[in-house]
Amino acid sequence: MSHMSAKMIAGGFAAVLALGAVAATPAAAQNYDGFCYHKQQNTKTKGTIIGAVAGAAVGNVVAGKGNKTEGTVLGAVVGGAIGNQVGEEVKENKVQQCLNNQYFVFDRREYAPPPAPKGYAVAYYTQRPYYSTYYTHRNGRVVVWTPRRR
Repeated sequence: MSHMSAKMIAGGFAAVLALGAVAATPAAAQNYDGFCYHKQQNTKTKGTIIGAVAGAAVGNVVAGKGNKTEGTVLGAVVGGAIGNQVGEEVKENKVQQCLNNQYFVFDRREYAPPPAPKGYAVAYYTQRPYYSTYYTHRNGRVVVWTPRRR
């Protein structure tokens, strides 16, 4: 492997690590309004695969003679990482129906949501979706949420 292709691969891995650091922000550090349960989606997986294939094609075309393999591999790694992040953004920003139309408000306190039912995942929101009734957890029970007056 040439010195130039080793630098390209090292730079690509640094970019992947930087993307991972941005995505690894803990949920507790966010200012969430509440959560609900959504059907699980595989947008991250699709994004990773599409990004890797597209990145491999671009890497192969851009790489100089004799560096096609390295360019293809580097393109696949970087494209897969970018596609993974794009898939996550699509999943987070997609408006979906909450399970049983139940949106849970944190009600001025954060707590760990109970585990999601099989086939569902917890989805956190910074802005409350519109429902006629909202819910919260109090003393281990689901109750209708009533806003507290200040």
